[in-house]
Amino acid sequence: MRPTNAVPLAVLMPGSIARVVDVAGSGAFRRRLMDMGFVQGASVQVIRDAPLGNPVEYCIGGTHVTLRKHEAMHILVDGTSGRMALRRGFGKGFRHGRRLGRKRTQR
Repeated sequence: MRPTNAVPLAVLMPGSIARVVDVAGSGAFRRRLMDMGFVQGASVQVIRDAPLGNPVEYCIGGTHVTLRKHEAMHILVDGTSGRMALRRGFGKGFRHGRRLGRKRTQR
C-alpha cells in the first residue's frame, strides 16, 4: 500500500535527503534497484543533475549511483523528511520542465 505522502525520487531537487518508502516495478528492474541499495528505510541524497537534466546522481549507503528520471520515478520516498525540496513544474501540463503549449519567441 502506497503512503499518501510518498513522492517519486525523480521530483527531488539536488541537496534533498529522503527515505525510501517503496520500489515500484517488477522483475529484473526492481531487483536491480534493490541490489543497488534502494530498499525500504534507506536514506538517499540527490547529489546533482547532469547539464541536460538526465541522468541524476544519487548517494545511497555511501555509494554514488546515477539513474535516469524515468527510472527514479519508480522509487517512492517519504514526502515529510526534513531536507527535501521538490522540483518546480513537475506536474500536469509540464514536460521536461517547460510548460506545454507555450510558444517560443523568435530570435
